[in-house]
Amino acid sequence: MSRLLRKLARGGAIDFFSRLLEVEKSAYGLHYVPANAVGYAVVCPRFGRLYATEREVAVFSRALIDRVKYAVLMKVAEPSLVDSLVARAFKGDREAARRLLEVGRGFTPAELQRLFDQLRQEFLYYSKAARGPPPAGPRGAEEAYYFYKYAEALPYVGHVDVWGDMAVYSVAGVATDYVYVFKFAGDLPHEAYKSMAAAEGDVAAKIWQRQRIKIHIQTRDQPPKFAWADPKDPVPHYKALKRGECRKGPLCQICPWRGDCECLRERHGAAVI
Repeated sequence: MSRLLRKLARGGAIDFFSRLLEVEKSAYGLHYVPANAVGYAVVCPRFGRLYATEREVAVFSRALIDRVKYAVLMKVAEPSLVDSLVARAFKGDREAARRLLEVGRGFTPAELQRLFDQLRQEFLYYSKAARGPPPAGPRGAEEAYYFYKYAEALPYVGHVDVWGDMAVYSVAGVATDYVYVFKFAGDLPHEAYKSMAAAEGDVAAKIWQRQRIKIHIQTRDQPPKFAWADPKDPVPHYKALKRGECRKGPLCQICPWRGDCECLRERHGAAVI
């Protein structure tokens, strides 16, 4: 893939990816939503909507990097050409930005399945790094460690399900007859994580046309918990996410927006919680 594009992402070039997202929106009118926001929406739609808004640039960046990678792996784009477009777009060349956004666009799930052997080998390569104790530092690094150490060795691939003006980006493991969702658990009840993982699986199952969802809930220093679910149509989840209504529940205890939430306001002189 484009080394320069990945370098900019790792370097936190938020302004650059924000500008690319503006070009994307002007051309296609899409808002990028991560599948885990859909998972949050089944517990609290308001949490899911605010999370999706906060993470839009990051999830768009991941989607763009992935589709460029797929284009290079399928030999429909040369890395040197992609790097040239990235460099020009970074300097403000809007035409280069438009051309960059077309790289890898339009691949179908059926076409991407040709990459599954390579993507599985990529997972195995990175899983070798997950040795010894979990790394100290940000939670994200710990989650990545547990994922590569304990997740099933499947091809992990990202793709969007477009619904209205939402491009819901799902990254899941894809087996012959099921999709696989790995969830690193924190302080919420197990059933909350299971519900959220199942909703993410609904998105992936729709994209990849699989008839089962395998859910893996991994709690720090605990044996994993597995469950199977039958996929459902994710559109009701999308509608709930779009409405963004507050729903009192387990996410309240970790919600960073709880100070401005109706769950905490007094109504008619009586506290809601």
